[in-house]
Amino acid sequence: MAMSRREFLQRSLTFGTIGATSGLTGLSAFAARHNPIGEGTAELFEKFDGNVVLLAGKYSGLVHVMDLAVPETLAWFPYGLTGMDMPIAHHIAAMPSADPYSGFDFYQTFQPPMAPYVDENSPEWRNRGDFRMYKMRFDGSGKQNRISLVSDISAATGMALGVHVAIGVGENANKYVAFADGQKDMVLITTVDDNPKTVRAFRLDYDILARQLSVSHVFPDPATGKFDYQGRKGVKTTHEAMLGEELIPADTTAVFVDAFTWHPTLPLGAILIRRLGCCCIVDTRTWEPLALLSTGKGSPDNFQLVKQQGDTWTFSVPAVVTPMHESGFLTNGEYFLACNNVLQNLVTVYQSTDPNPNKWKKTHFVEGFGNMYMPMHTGNVPDSRWACLTLWARKPNNGFVCKIDTKTWKVVAKWDIGPDPHTVDCTVDGKYMTAVYSGHQAGQSGLVVINCHTDKIEARIPSPSGHHDHVVVPRDWEGMKTSRSTSV
Repeated sequence: MAMSRREFLQRSLTFGTIGATSGLTGLSAFAARHNPIGEGTAELFEKFDGNVVLLAGKYSGLVHVMDLAVPETLAWFPYGLTGMDMPIAHHIAAMPSADPYSGFDFYQTFQPPMAPYVDENSPEWRNRGDFRMYKMRFDGSGKQNRISLVSDISAATGMALGVHVAIGVGENANKYVAFADGQKDMVLITTVDDNPKTVRAFRLDYDILARQLSVSHVFPDPATGKFDYQGRKGVKTTHEAMLGEELIPADTTAVFVDAFTWHPTLPLGAILIRRLGCCCIVDTRTWEPLALLSTGKGSPDNFQLVKQQGDTWTFSVPAVVTPMHESGFLTNGEYFLACNNVLQNLVTVYQSTDPNPNKWKKTHFVEGFGNMYMPMHTGNVPDSRWACLTLWARKPNNGFVCKIDTKTWKVVAKWDIGPDPHTVDCTVDGKYMTAVYSGHQAGQSGLVVINCHTDKIEARIPSPSGHHDHVVVPRDWEGMKTSRSTSV
């Protein structure tokens, strides 16, 4: 059973003399965790006990593990040590741990900047970075915490993807992890082993003349068991489409695949397709595409399957009402939320309880964000009573985070947390929502903690790392349903 912070502090005082001579051997799981008793901020942060936050520094090329209850960095790791030149640490996901202070595993994706203006960085970044996926490990069981590389999944499978990563939940818990990429329009599902095995891979292409989307299984070379998609092999576009760039000119077959998210209660997953404003729902038992949701307001609930031949499913996509970017399921699986941006700037809500996704219907729309603010990321709480949403805007506009009532589907609170807000993720008890803002790479940046009940910002913690993603480490597989698995 995990020790509460109060018990830890009391025991530290009681056994302080013993600890001085034995190195706190009786508290080895906490040996490298700072004891803030007597410090001015101890009472303020004590309420966040049990929350370990994993933060990827997209523009600093490092990752760090934060004890939110001190707060302090427990360990940090510069990804440049793995051989990448100017690594861009993109998206991140953590495996559950009953005691995250002792240790946990996590996944990290990387992308190259490619074009000189991508992410508004300098031309010197043009040929740096790489597409990669790593499995990492935090070890806090000794006197000195450390983060280490467990496996290079891109090298192990021969497929390197650089955008979202999501770990399976529900029927897929402790089995699979999914990676996606919008430059290669591919999705890879592997096992969660330290030596990962390929489970299934998808490639998506659009025929602009026939106005049809093809979703195909792709297979590794039978002789090697690996794909030939490492590095820049397989890219369709010079760079990942920036936020709001879903309609820029590009390879006509490009659809900008964004992520694969997992249904929390049904054996289903969703491939999010930015450019076409749709989501392909996949049966995670057979890996067969079952439906293609059309997420825009005014479009049909889904696009029709027109042909299935061999390992390719072809859907009719006659028109794009609006692109979409970031989507996912509520914790209880009752609703699927799709963030439509650029043209409509609204969130479409689907009823998502039927095992047949062709029967899912649009029930509500969350609107009123205007033309400046684009819905981007969603975050859940354990009881699904609320959902949080990031509204992003180009600088010099800040954007904001808002809270949505899932009974009325109205915005009931919003916060301007700072420039360039990104992901939101709740604490393990569901009482607080954490949110990061990156300051467009060189301005204000940090992490805020919002009380989900009083709507008050409880704490603000600075960080210069330029965060595009973060995650609170879940305690168990049920807690994974509020993590970066069901929604992105």
